[in-house]
Amino acid sequence: MSRDPSGPKMLDSAVDYWQQRAKELGARAVISTDHVGSVDGVTSQHRQVLLPQFAAQLPPVDANRPRVVLDLGCGTGRLTPDLAAIAGRAIGVEPVQELLQLAEPTAGVEYRLLTSVDGPLPLADGEVDAAFTCLVLGGVAGAGALAALGGELHRVLRPGGVVFLAESVSDQPAIGHWTFRSVDDYRDAMPWAQLRQVAQFDDAGDAVSVMVGRRPTG
Repeated sequence: MSRDPSGPKMLDSAVDYWQQRAKELGARAVISTDHVGSVDGVTSQHRQVLLPQFAAQLPPVDANRPRVVLDLGCGTGRLTPDLAAIAGRAIGVEPVQELLQLAEPTAGVEYRLLTSVDGPLPLADGEVDAAFTCLVLGGVAGAGALAALGGELHRVLRPGGVVFLAESVSDQPAIGHWTFRSVDDYRDAMPWAQLRQVAQFDDAGDAVSVMVGRRPTG
């Protein structure tokens, strides 16, 4: 999602903000307006950087069931089908209905609406083998809310499941509905995952770290 505070008027809640942004910008609402290229071009760049890293972290294929990945904050589902192609099945979760309505139906992909940003994720305990985010968690305001979300990721991951985060780590103050955090901030929010940074890339002038961890098996 975009980190640009300009454009749509700031509204009372984060969901209201993204709803308004989706109405005004359509599919482009999910990327930063700092990008001069098309949504497809930006998505292609993200695919090239993130998907090989993600595929390398997945647990081995189990002949008895497909691997399932959670695409948290999936937006319009621009990467969700790719995750399904790699893992076997993907569940995109998004709190903004207007964005989900732009997602195209794809085999192996299911989309679920997060009805309350303060509530539990719409997944069962241990339902997924991996959780993936791409420039999403900056939209979670406050360390307490981020830690609570980390607890939800722990709940929905199977033991040994992978958490894969590509998040902004630029050294900037919060703007509008976006909070810039450090790698250590994410480690503090999800101590159980023992996150480690495996890559870093530039996204329209914003430093993005790729962090990987796992739910303990014990």
